[in-house]
Amino acid sequence: MQPLRLVGETTLTGKNQVSLPANGVRQLHWNKGDRLLVETIGDNLMVLIRRPQNWTEAFAGQLTEVFGSHDEVLRWLEDERRTWEE
Repeated sequence: MQPLRLVGETTLTGKNQVSLPANGVRQLHWNKGDRLLVETIGDNLMVLIRRPQNWTEAFAGQLTEVFGSHDEVLRWLEDERRTWEE
């Protein structure tokens, strides 16, 4: 996990709006019109995540440390299918 970096400060308006610090937006390469997902963690933390344009591409290969590489998964499937025929 990346270390946290403070990139600025903002104020919540009466309409529950905030302006994002330009430095942080530039670092993340976010652009006008990007859709953001909003999650809360506990009582004092809100996280903004740029919504992927393509969910399949965004998550492809993200769980290799859990399930192994593509080749490892294919080998496991082959072995598993062999047990079905026995």
